[in-house]
Amino acid sequence: MEPVRVGLLAVLLMVTTEAWGQMSIGSLRSSLDFSNLKLVTLQGIVHLSRSRQNELGGECGNTTFTLQDDTGSIDVAIRRSNRLIEPLREGDRVQVTAKIEVFRNRENTPVRICVQATAIQHLGQ
Repeated sequence: MEPVRVGLLAVLLMVTTEAWGQMSIGSLRSSLDFSNLKLVTLQGIVHLSRSRQNELGGECGNTTFTLQDDTGSIDVAIRRSNRLIEPLREGDRVQVTAKIEVFRNRENTPVRICVQATAIQHLGQ
């Protein structure tokens, strides 16, 4: 019975991801209320960056890279980086499924967007 539960969970995750669909980084930034606590799919080019502390209070994850598309760029944290099937290299074209979490200040202004990759797929050049 356990494999059935795992399979069902995987199907639910796929349906949820597909329901929100692929979006551009610019669209993500302009629809933070819609995207908060959702799984979204982003696509772009990898630019490797160091792990660093966000200036506005903490980190979103340990291993990070910058994802860039035609509409902008955003830092992406990798959940469970030890599960990456293929290492990321500068300039790789990837599709990222990520959980979005928006942190706001007392005035309800977004101060930080955490993009935590749950899956990364390398795309052909």
